[in-house]
Amino acid sequence: MMTVYMKAVIVMALKVTNPDGKTWYGAKVEVDLVLKKGTYNFNNFTPAGYGLTITGEISGGDGGSPATNTISISNLSKAHEDLFKTKEHIVVKAGGYDMFGIIGEGNITKVSPEARDGEDHSISITFVAGKDYSKNKKIYNAYSGAKTVKHSYKTSTGKTITWTTSKKKNINIRFKKGVKAKTIIQRIARESGIPIAVLHLKKNKVYKHGYTLTKKPEAAIKAIVKDCGSKFQYRIDDIVIDYDEKPKLWQTHLYLTLKDGLVNMPTINDEDGKKATWTVVTYLNPLVANGSVFYVAENIKSLVRVKNYTHSLDDMQTSCEVEMV
Repeated sequence: MMTVYMKAVIVMALKVTNPDGKTWYGAKVEVDLVLKKGTYNFNNFTPAGYGLTITGEISGGDGGSPATNTISISNLSKAHEDLFKTKEHIVVKAGGYDMFGIIGEGNITKVSPEARDGEDHSISITFVAGKDYSKNKKIYNAYSGAKTVKHSYKTSTGKTITWTTSKKKNINIRFKKGVKAKTIIQRIARESGIPIAVLHLKKNKVYKHGYTLTKKPEAAIKAIVKDCGSKFQYRIDDIVIDYDEKPKLWQTHLYLTLKDGLVNMPTINDEDGKKATWTVVTYLNPLVANGSVFYVAENIKSLVRVKNYTHSLDDMQTSCEVEMV
């Protein structure tokens, strides 16, 4: 790990040798399928993976919802195709000549039927980063005080039939007067099982009249975070709460020019009365994710922060919308 906050693991990848002995200077793509019985590795660069094709896009942003992404893998054996099932966890890594790391991960939600194109065949895999806790009824019921009631009935033949029902009670999670936002967030997260990787609030709001939970846990946390002038967002597979005035939190130390990193000149987007944003296209770089801060020497000539991004495994480029820090 680069820091406690950095998800991507960067390693050197200067060159790869194919089975024919020739050196290939192309970019690397790897998919790790994490199963209970072990982790399977699929890639396009080792001898065993030569001929394997991995395509698709990995995207993310600061909108507060987990990203849904789809990739395709061609030329897998039938046995390996069958390993990819819903609810299993995958990790996607990619990079160029000198950078290689995690660009996306999450749980599989859909695996398409096998598709054939001549002699090639492929599967399409859709996965979601993190979890959408807003739809988790189990977590919500834990907060609403849902009570499981057991019932039983004895028939005329003497057989006992049992069943259970769920009965909701009033909200019973309350905080005393003067409680601070961070305390509320930490308890909600702890008791609901929502993991928060980073918790930095711009202001730790004091709730003078106390606080009573009346929303689903994720919605409640988002509302409190907003009260504190901060953002709730998913970064790759982690939940992150922070605020934009802390540029060093995700500082990548990248200095991008047309000779080093940039594919073309950055272009400014329509301001539309709001803070101006720019479109920046780089060669695929795993350090670029929402919140990442780096310096662009062309046109912008400033530190910028990423609002949203897309890593393309087809052309090995990263396109992102950024704003000046």
